[in-house]
Amino acid sequence: MSDITITHTHAEGTLADGTERGDGTASILKRHGFRWGRSITCWYVPSSRDRAPRRLAIDAARKELEAAGHTVTVELADDVRDSATVKAATHERLEDRRAALTAKGERLTARSEALHKASNAMVEHIPLGQPVLPGKRGRAHRNLLDRSINKAIEAAQVAGEARQIPDRIAGSLRTEAMKERPDVVKRRVDRMEAELRGIDRRLERLSPGPSLVREQYEGDRAVLVERIASDKEFLQQATEAGLFGRWSKENVHKGDQLLLRGQWRTVVRANAKTVSVSTGYSWTDKYGYEEIRDQRCSHTDADA
Repeated sequence: MSDITITHTHAEGTLADGTERGDGTASILKRHGFRWGRSITCWYVPSSRDRAPRRLAIDAARKELEAAGHTVTVELADDVRDSATVKAATHERLEDRRAALTAKGERLTARSEALHKASNAMVEHIPLGQPVLPGKRGRAHRNLLDRSINKAIEAAQVAGEARQIPDRIAGSLRTEAMKERPDVVKRRVDRMEAELRGIDRRLERLSPGPSLVREQYEGDRAVLVERIASDKEFLQQATEAGLFGRWSKENVHKGDQLLLRGQWRTVVRANAKTVSVSTGYSWTDKYGYEEIRDQRCSHTDADA
């Protein structure tokens, strides 16, 4: 039987170490959300960094492992890291992945070139237009051509995979930058505030006294409070810099033209948090004010 240690920190996430191949722990850990990390040589819970530990799942895994005869030690640290540290760590991991992709692209390109050379070397001694003899006399020739063609096909496939690497890196950069756009941050704050209200309601319904469920909700709540405060500070700075909060119900009017997602749309109604625009059909589309990029309006308050 194994001596297993299940740990959780916001920097490393939830890890389970001390298992051995064939000791029967794999099926138990998988059942409770763990996955094997080949690069870190231990079990981990996906997407558990900078989140509260899944106390109920960890406790269920501990009980099942102990019932199977294993010794389990659980160490949970629930100290929430500030958002600046989290963003810096995330950026560093993304940079490492992009560097790994760049190296992979170079390896694929070199392999593709080597395969092309090998394909050409197989048939370069055969004169152009040399016919393939029928029957046994042409068997070696046919086999050589088949091997050369297979090498060329493999080289083309590897080259195609290498050509996708720059797009994957560019997509990673775009996604990372998009998460820091004020309109995206505003929607994230709205979502997190809704989650926070839901947690508060569930906490109110719990019976008094300590419990794993209460500890789980309180841990999730602490993370949300930190993230919301950081994003609101970012939005405040964006507002002061004139990058956010320019439009609202007060300066958007029916009939105005708004630039939304690359298209000019006509305002049908200005709501408290969203603006309804025409679609050319019987329905309207709604967008948040944070998504407006420009405005065409004859009203004096819009000009101001």
